[in-house]
This record gives sequence, structure tokens and C-alpha cells, in this order.
Amino acid sequence: MRINIKEKTEELLKLIDSEPILFFKEMVKPGTVSIFATLKDAIDLVAKNKKPYLRLTLIDPFSIEQTVQIWSDSDIYASVNMFMRKNLLTFGSAIHLVNLTFDGEYVSSSLKTKIDSIPTQHPIYHKYHLLNQYRLYKIIPEEPSIIKEIKKLLNIKPLVEAILTRLKDEGVPITEELLWDVTTLITDKTYTGTIHLISGNPQLPITQHYTSYVMKQLEILLIVFDRELAADRLAPIILLRRLQKDLISLYEYTQLQQPK
Repeated sequence: MRINIKEKTEELLKLIDSEPILFFKEMVKPGTVSIFATLKDAIDLVAKNKKPYLRLTLIDPFSIEQTVQIWSDSDIYASVNMFMRKNLLTFGSAIHLVNLTFDGEYVSSSLKTKIDSIPTQHPIYHKYHLLNQYRLYKIIPEEPSIIKEIKKLLNIKPLVEAILTRLKDEGVPITEELLWDVTTLITDKTYTGTIHLISGNPQLPITQHYTSYVMKQLEILLIVFDRELAADRLAPIILLRRLQKDLISLYEYTQLQQPK
């Protein structure tokens, strides 16, 4: 059997040019999807109509799992052992599936479904690798573009100072412990998230709207605790912990402000 080099080359280029999804939450509307994820498991199964199929379990950068049914009428179908060997796959490695069918709930193969036997050559693999390393080991990429975004967290200082000033106005002593607690609170609520930075999203800036939201929440709790703040050394700590529970993050706040 002779191999048509031109056809194989064109097929490879189509796989390379495809835009696979990395995050399963992006699968919202039914249609054709391509997926680049981590292969967790594969099982040989038989449907109620006696039709054999392969069930793949995939993992995305947020550790969300998605199952994919590879039906026996698909060109890429094979028993688990053969499927793994033929496509040079190992559990925990990258897998790139092209032209899958998503019906709004289930993901399955179609007659057009293909598999990229060399996913490491796909342009998206570098991003996938960084995301997977962070998912598994929390390794922060040393890439200048990402480091630059992380450094933007220093821009939280005005909001930290605004909270400290308001507490001081209520007679609360500004100790090192209080400085630590307020800075920790605002840092936790305003960092965009390393996964989002690796994906190419910037560190979100603290807007005036978010600042006003935080200060309004603080004002409500200042009224609640009233005179106890200056008289009880535990009161400021309790207030900040309560504030932490009520505040939504800068990322969540920004998402809510975007038009639907």
C-alpha cells in the first residue's frame, strides 16, 4: 500500500491549523469542536445497540473532566491498547482531537474526526504545556510577558492605603499585622489568576467601580462594628475576615460588568 505524501502533508497541515479549545467551559453551543487536553483514561465499552466505542476521559487546565465517545464507525476508532500505540499516546500526555461533535451535553466522534499523532508540533502545545505544568505543580512561567503582568499587582497599593486610612479614621491602630491582613485580602481578591495570564489575558486593572464597590462593602461593616473597632483588638481582624467572605474578586466583578 503506497502512502500519498501530498495527502498526508495536507492532512497534517489541517490539524496544525485547527484552533482547538483548551478550556471545557468554552463548549457552550452545540456544533463541531476540536479539543487539546490531557488524556486521563480510556475504556473499551459497548453501547446498548451492541455498537462498540472508546470512551476517553480528558482534563483541561482547570482540572475539569470531559468524556469523549469515539464510535466504531470513526476512522480513528480502535481498542484501547491499539489506539494508544497507534497514536503514540500515554495517560497524562497531550491529546489533540479534531472535528468532534458537541450536542450541548455529550462530545462524540463524527465521520470527519481526526487525531493529531504529533500534538507536540501544534502551535498551541507550548501554551498547553505551561497550563499543564501550572495545573499539576503550580509552576509560574518565567516568560517575560507573564512576569510583567504579575508585577502589575503592585498597583493595588492605593486601594490598600484607602482601606487603612478609613480604618485609622475609626480609631483602629495601624499595626504591621493589620497592614499584612489588608494587603493579603486585596491581593487575593485582585489577582487575575496565573491560568488566565498564561492564556494571554492581562492582569486586570483595579477600576474606580471596583474600588467604590470595595469601599462601600467596608463602610457597611464599619457601621455594623461601630465602637467596638477601637475598643476591641479582635474586632478589626473579624471585620476584615467578614469583608473577605463578602467581597467578590476583581475578575468576577469584571465579568459581571460585561454586557451579555
